[in-house]
Amino acid sequence: MSIVLSIPLFFMMLISSFADVRPLGETFDVSSIRTIVIIGDASSIKITTKSDEPYRAATSGRRSGWFSSWYSSWFFNICKDESRAEIDGATLTIDVAMSAWSDIADCSPEVSANVPPGSAVRIEQQVFVAKLNGDFASLGTSGKAADITLDGHASSVDISGAAVRATLTYDAVKHDEKIEIAAQSLDAYLGFGKDVPVDYTVTAKASYIDSLVPSVPGTRPLVNIKGDYVRARIR
Repeated sequence: MSIVLSIPLFFMMLISSFADVRPLGETFDVSSIRTIVIIGDASSIKITTKSDEPYRAATSGRRSGWFSSWYSSWFFNICKDESRAEIDGATLTIDVAMSAWSDIADCSPEVSANVPPGSAVRIEQQVFVAKLNGDFASLGTSGKAADITLDGHASSVDISGAAVRATLTYDAVKHDEKIEIAAQSLDAYLGFGKDVPVDYTVTAKASYIDSLVPSVPGTRPLVNIKGDYVRARIR
């Protein structure tokens, strides 16, 4: 009898030990999350901090391109999402992955999340498109090619990559902003609002800097840009 009772107990312990690692595809609550980390396959990422909406995260995969409708007619769930999420304390890590049967060149993995205001975001993917809207503590990215859009606020921004397009539009300035961008090829727009002094430095082999006002050393926002070929607009 003791052996029979121990078997279900063993499986309950086994399941509980992996309770913080779960497959995605369905939305789940992230109200306790303060840091979100995204790794894995290339993806399209959308993160918001809307306090009037539930705090949720989800991933999905969809076929894109000229032959997407043909694939949908002949193959069931060809872009099967096999992404996984791991929660460690207040940190959510999303590992984006498509099924081995999927052709990643035609599949478009997508990540969407609405997290509490003041959360930190870290993206470590070779190729990605990220759109962030809201109030974030920090934004950090690394990879080869990235298209990054921020509408709202982030006190700390650290972006690195080979080819980067970054559009950072601040809806408020708290004078605690520090922005570091390093890329071989960079096309950047940084908007802080009218009559906001900015301390900015650009180090590049070739650059085109469009700013309406000169740099004001010692102020915040503080912007440091490094690259080989840089085009930047600062407003």
